[in-house]
Amino acid sequence: MAYDFGSQTLGIKNPFKTEGKFRVATGVLLAISGIIPLLNVASTLKEQPIYSYTYAILGFILLASGVRHTGIGIFQLFRYFVGRSVPTSLAYNYSRSEQDTAKAEKNALLYNDAKLHSMLMGRKNTTFAEPIGWISRLIHSLSPNLTFLPNPLRHLAQELGALTLNFLTAFVSFLVVFFVVSTGLAGETAKQVTMPVLSILLFFYLIMMWRSTANSITNQANKTSNASGGVSFGAVIALSIIVPVFMGFALDELTGWTSAQVQNFTETVPIFSAWGNFALLLVAILFVIIGVVPNLNTRLKAVTPQTEVSEYRDNMQESVHPNEIFINIENIVLANRRYKEIPNRIYREFDPALKEQAEGKGSFAGELLVETQPILADENKVNYKTANKVLSTALAQLSVLVAFAFFAYFTLNLADALVFLNAIDGDLSSSSAVTQFAGFINTGLFSLFGWLSFQATGKILNNASHLFWGEIHFTSLLMFLKTEGTYTESRISTGMAIHDSTRSENVVVRSSITPWIITSRLNTSIFATSGSGNLESSRYIMGMSKNNDELDTIVKEIKDFLKGRESIASITNEADLQNASTIHQVNQQSRFLPEDKSNEKLESKDDEAAGYLRNDADKDVKQ
Repeated sequence: MAYDFGSQTLGIKNPFKTEGKFRVATGVLLAISGIIPLLNVASTLKEQPIYSYTYAILGFILLASGVRHTGIGIFQLFRYFVGRSVPTSLAYNYSRSEQDTAKAEKNALLYNDAKLHSMLMGRKNTTFAEPIGWISRLIHSLSPNLTFLPNPLRHLAQELGALTLNFLTAFVSFLVVFFVVSTGLAGETAKQVTMPVLSILLFFYLIMMWRSTANSITNQANKTSNASGGVSFGAVIALSIIVPVFMGFALDELTGWTSAQVQNFTETVPIFSAWGNFALLLVAILFVIIGVVPNLNTRLKAVTPQTEVSEYRDNMQESVHPNEIFINIENIVLANRRYKEIPNRIYREFDPALKEQAEGKGSFAGELLVETQPILADENKVNYKTANKVLSTALAQLSVLVAFAFFAYFTLNLADALVFLNAIDGDLSSSSAVTQFAGFINTGLFSLFGWLSFQATGKILNNASHLFWGEIHFTSLLMFLKTEGTYTESRISTGMAIHDSTRSENVVVRSSITPWIITSRLNTSIFATSGSGNLESSRYIMGMSKNNDELDTIVKEIKDFLKGRESIASITNEADLQNASTIHQVNQQSRFLPEDKSNEKLESKDDEAAGYLRNDADKDVKQ
C-alpha cells in the first residue's frame, strides 16, 4: 500500500535497529575476511596457481557475502516509514475513503466480515486452529499454550520440535546401524564400507531437512496452521536393520573379500566417521534451542486467549425516522471513536433497508460491522525480553561466521587435494597416496557438512529472531450493530386557531426500535519487516476482552440523540420571529374587535366555525 503521510503519526518506531547493527558487524567481518585471501592471489599466482585461483574464489565469495550482509544491516537502520493506513485490516475495508488501501492489502487478509461476525456472536476465536499431524499434536500436548500463539510463532515451534525429533530419530538409526555392522550381523565387508556410506547418506538427509526448516520459518508463508512433517520412527529403525544387512551380504558376494583383505583395506584407507559431524549438529541444535526457546517461553507465558464481548439489547419507542438512527450512529457515534481522525475500518456497510407499507407504516433493518483504527499497545504487552532477543540475534550472526569458516576450510582442503593430485600426477597406486587422499576426502566431508549445518542454523536463527523483533501488538474496538423495527407516520399541527396568522404542520414518525450491539476490545498482533511493506503482513486476533464502559458510553450517546430530537418545527431565527410578529400586528389592526361581552361569544363561535370548516375539509379529502 502507499505511504500515506500525516502530521499525526502513529508512534511506531523502527524495531530492527539492534538486529541491523549485528548484521552490519557480521558483514564487515566477512568483508575483511574476504580481502585477506584476495591479497594473496598475486603472490601465489606463479608458484601455486591452484592456490591462487582458490584464494580468488574464496575472497570474492566472502567479500560479496560481507557486502550483502552489510547492506541488509544498513537497510534495517534506515528511517522506518509508517503511513496512516497501517496496520493491515482484519477483513476487506469498505470505507469509501480507503479503497486504494483496501485493494493493496487484499492478499494479506485472514478474515472476512462473516467470520468476524461469527466470532463476536459465538464468543470464539478462529485464529486458534486445531493442530494438524502427529508431531504437531505431540508438541501442542507438551506445551498447550502453543495453540494461542500467532501462526508464524506457532509454526516456528512446530518446525523446531519436528527438527529435534527427526534428529533424535536419525541418531538412534545411526546407533542401530553401528550396532548391526560392528557385531558382524551385516557381514565382514560391511564393517568398513556400509557404515561410511550410510553415514554420508544420513547426513545429506539431515542437511536437507535442516535447510527445509530454515526456508519454512517465514512470516509470509505461515498465515494458517500447517502440519509439521516427521519420519516414521518404526520405519527408520526397520530400515536401519535391513539395509546394512542386505548391503553387507551383497558386498560380500560381489567383492569376495576375506577377513585378511578387509583388515588390510582398513589399515590402508581411513574410513569416514560420522561422530564429529554429529557433535557439530548437536552444537547447532543447542544454538537454536538457546536462541529460540527463551523467547518462545516468554511469549507463551503472556498469551491472552480470552473470547469475551460486551452486549446490549433493548426495545425503544421513539419519535424518530429510522434513517436518522443510522445516520447518527455512523456519522457521529462511531466518528467520535476515531483515533487521530483516521477513518474507521468498515467490514460490513450500514445499508439500512426500509420497507414501506400502506397508510404510513413500514419496517426497517440494518447491520454494521466496524473496527476503529488500531492503536499501538504498551511496550510491556509485547512480552519479549530485550536480552533474549539480542542473544538470538548474536547466535544467528555467530552461526553465519562459523559457517563461512567451515566453507573456507572446505575450499582450502579442496585446494590441498588438487595440489596433492597434481604432485603425484594422479597416481594413487601406492598405499601412502591412497591413505593421504582418503584423508583429504574425510576432511572435506567433515568441513562440507559443518558448513551446510551452520549455514542452515544461521538462517533458522536469523528468521526466528526477525519474528521476535518484528512482533507488534495493537488494540482496537470491534463493534457489531444490528437494528430492526417498525415505524408509523402521523400528522401534528400547531397554531391552527382561526385568528392565527402562522402555523406548523409536521409529519411525526413513531419508531419501535430493537437494537442489538456487541462490542469487544481486540488485542491483535502483526509481524513487521523492513522495506516498503513493513506493516502490511497479516494481522492476527490474539484476544477479545469485554469493554462495558465503552459500550455504556455508546448507548448513552445514542439515547441522548433520541431524547434530543424535535418533532415540531418552530421558528428559531430572530428575523423570522420579527416578521411573524409584524404580520400578527397587521392582522390585529385589520380585524374589527367589538368591546362588549357579546364579542367573546362571537369569537368562540368563530373558533367553532373554524374547527367545523377544518373537519369538513378533512372529510372531503378522505372521500
